[in-house]
Amino acid sequence: MSLLGIAMCLANSVSLAQTQCNVVGWASQNGGVTGGGSATPTVVTTYTDLKTAITSSSVKVVHISGTITIPSGGRISFQDQSGKTIYGLPGSRLVSNDLTKDNSGIIYVKRCSNIIFRNVTLEGPGAYDTDGWDNMTLDASTNIWIDHCEFQDGMDGNLDIKNASDYVSVTWCKFIYNKAPIPGGPGGSNDHRFSNLFGSSDGATGDRGHLRVTMQHCWWAQGCKARMPRVRFGKVHVVNNVFNSTVAAQCVMAGFEADLLVESNVFENVTSPIDKMDNTFTAITSRNNIFTNTTGNTAGSGTAFIPPYSLSIDSAVNVKGLVTQSAGATLTSPTCDTTSTPVTYTLTTTASPSAGGSVTGAGTYNSGTVVTVTATAASGYTFTGFSGDASGTAASTTVTMSGNKSVTANFQAQQTGGDSTSIRIEDDATTAQGLCSYDGAISSNSGAANGRVINLSNSTGKGVTWKVSAPAAGSYKLIWRYVNSSSSNTYTMALIVNGTTVNSAQPFAKTGSSTTFALSAATVSLNAGGNTIRLESVASPATADIDYIEVTGNGPAAADCASGARQVMTTTEIITGMYPNPTHGLSTISLSLESNEEVVIKVFDEQGRLVNSMNTIRSITAGTQQVSLNMKNRQPGLYNIVVNSNKGKKQTYRLLVK
Repeated sequence: MSLLGIAMCLANSVSLAQTQCNVVGWASQNGGVTGGGSATPTVVTTYTDLKTAITSSSVKVVHISGTITIPSGGRISFQDQSGKTIYGLPGSRLVSNDLTKDNSGIIYVKRCSNIIFRNVTLEGPGAYDTDGWDNMTLDASTNIWIDHCEFQDGMDGNLDIKNASDYVSVTWCKFIYNKAPIPGGPGGSNDHRFSNLFGSSDGATGDRGHLRVTMQHCWWAQGCKARMPRVRFGKVHVVNNVFNSTVAAQCVMAGFEADLLVESNVFENVTSPIDKMDNTFTAITSRNNIFTNTTGNTAGSGTAFIPPYSLSIDSAVNVKGLVTQSAGATLTSPTCDTTSTPVTYTLTTTASPSAGGSVTGAGTYNSGTVVTVTATAASGYTFTGFSGDASGTAASTTVTMSGNKSVTANFQAQQTGGDSTSIRIEDDATTAQGLCSYDGAISSNSGAANGRVINLSNSTGKGVTWKVSAPAAGSYKLIWRYVNSSSSNTYTMALIVNGTTVNSAQPFAKTGSSTTFALSAATVSLNAGGNTIRLESVASPATADIDYIEVTGNGPAAADCASGARQVMTTTEIITGMYPNPTHGLSTISLSLESNEEVVIKVFDEQGRLVNSMNTIRSITAGTQQVSLNMKNRQPGLYNIVVNSNKGKKQTYRLLVK
């Protein structure tokens, strides 16, 4: 590199450090913000010490150490103070697990001025719509600087600003929802991952002339659904931020009399980057933003306010790298020494199974380092692909250290003789090739083995059904390759084999991205002949997208879903599967007939009373057919499903209705 290039890099590093150490934007006006200055810090490690230090006007600098849990009803009211700094030492967290309306929340800041919050991580219990409390709320407070903080999983919101609060700057902060939204709140929204509300209502006219807020170098990361922020009345400068939550329904929201300057931001894979709502805003200026794979409005309307302060604005092309590297509680020292130790992250690597091989690349690296991870299979094993924070089937891949990362190298034992073999049923297989049904659609995915996945419908009881033939009864290993990247998804499914739930919580853990795949495995007992294998969602949110299923054992083969030719039946076996079982109302019965015959299906309750008798079913040809059974209007409990054939066969099956 030339001397000029080195000088430019050093200048950029110093410029970034200075930007991160000096208040900018609206908080620099009206006298600025100095916080507690150089006062001796009070270090707190317990809730009691934290509350005492924050509520004491004589304590000017508070340093938070370790994880401190806020007890139910222990929300800290920080009131009527001026000149204070609250700083989170590296690795510290403030955590609230309370989901009630009155006892939730972490910090409520009221009638305070000249306050600095830096490097603080605030973790809530998850979004739940009960009109509760946010992780942090500013109320009637002025000259507040919130810098390098991370707001996670606020119940009602992450950070709200209201009641004529003014001269506020929020810089280098990260907003994220790691936990799935909790449905059923009395407020009515089952997905209340609404991050930031500025101004509480259209009728709060006392906010006119206030709510002047600058948001620079902030990151609305995965899980944020809306309000990034939603603004009423305020003059809000939204500049050099990143919006890339794939579940975003609205990002910047212009509410009643909002005056917004939206410039040099990056919007990726979001809906409604700039939401004009009901068009009661004052003005929106949108300029120099980057919109990638977005839908919805991107344009402004009218001319927004002109900031009274000068501000160094980064080019939008550089914003994503700067923000994703440095936003959040990433500071390593409460001082602003530009020579301080750089931010480091840990890369953890795992071989699965451990005997399958080795994987290199684990260690601690400076933020932004690109690390090469290489998998090497042991003798008798084959490398099948990476999962976790890396993907792909090539033996080497790279990982950019923008946070702590975990990568798993997956290996599979080679078949070296005997009767053990493996089959794979892909997501585009036909019913003659073992893929019997799926409740959803086939979607494109560049990370899938064949470029496609089964994307299930978002509802309880939706699933995928396969048919596998086994020449002999015994244990067989099932492996699914899947992707499950959304924080709103469920991470387990029911595994149902031949109509019986063998695992009500088969794990499908969260993956690093929408193209990062992982494996889920189970060992099950299969019957000789045809076997039905089903994965089924256990909750209404979405679940994993399935790439394929692999079956390993004594000569398994994909069976024809519509044929009984591969089945070896006992003299009494008619029902070969019933799913779901347990059921909330609807089940499907799989009938296998050795020859053309008629059957009658009757349903009896536990007292032996007949509650349902289905019409005679005639098999046109021998084989397998599926019959729907509706138990929606039945009381919860156990029922006996009795099948009689005109050739003297009889079988009873137990069904649990929830």
